[in-house]
Amino acid sequence: MPVFAEIENILLDFGITAAAYHGGKLNGVDCCELIKLAKQIFECFQACLLSVSHPNRCSKDIIINACNLHRDICITLDALTSKIRMKKGEPQEDDYELAEKHLINLHYLCTQAKLSFMPKIHGLITHAVPQLRRLQGIGDTLEDDVECIQQISAQIESLVSRMKNKGQQAHLHSKMEAIQNSNLVKEKIEASQVLSKRVFKKRNHESCAHVLSKRLKEERDISRAETMVFLEGKPHVEIISSHDNSKAEMLANSTNE
Repeated sequence: MPVFAEIENILLDFGITAAAYHGGKLNGVDCCELIKLAKQIFECFQACLLSVSHPNRCSKDIIINACNLHRDICITLDALTSKIRMKKGEPQEDDYELAEKHLINLHYLCTQAKLSFMPKIHGLITHAVPQLRRLQGIGDTLEDDVECIQQISAQIESLVSRMKNKGQQAHLHSKMEAIQNSNLVKEKIEASQVLSKRVFKKRNHESCAHVLSKRLKEERDISRAETMVFLEGKPHVEIISSHDNSKAEMLANSTNE
């Protein structure tokens, strides 16, 4: 099986797949899942690439360096965006300082990986943290809420699009939108969902979704902190071509030492 297909199968095992409607690339939800599970995923990538027996395969040291480098890029992006997504009034001075450290690490990693600074990465590296400080939180201004509103509007549109009377269609559309955005309606729905839940007298503590989510978040925060401290030592070697023998030898020698 081709290596690219094996990589895609690894992503499928983690519930991540390229979307045909998105140009055959990962959509936002899958990208978030990739950076969240980067540690496990890149371990699988590394094992897959090292198992390849092609004569032109990169050396073991180059593969390990590349996988570790891109793993740390994902973890750093995850840590940095967790601070940027904080809403107005939530960030404390420690959050600003951590965001700046993650930012320095991200710049270092992208340079080592020879990645070009695309507009979104430029926005992160140059503008995001200063805006975070100036506005005391920018999570309220991100595109998440806009995307949610678009999805709600699309759902309503699918329900009323076949109405021939355009006046009634617009009236019903606005009425349904107002109901969905009503805080009173939301409270009633949440109360109804709570009342409809089954009550288990003996429940496995770990099976509780809230407890499990809390534990996973704690583990993720620990991984972010460990990666940040690790990267402050600038441990990564610059990505090199497998055909550049002189640099490959230097990499192998530095690794052996």
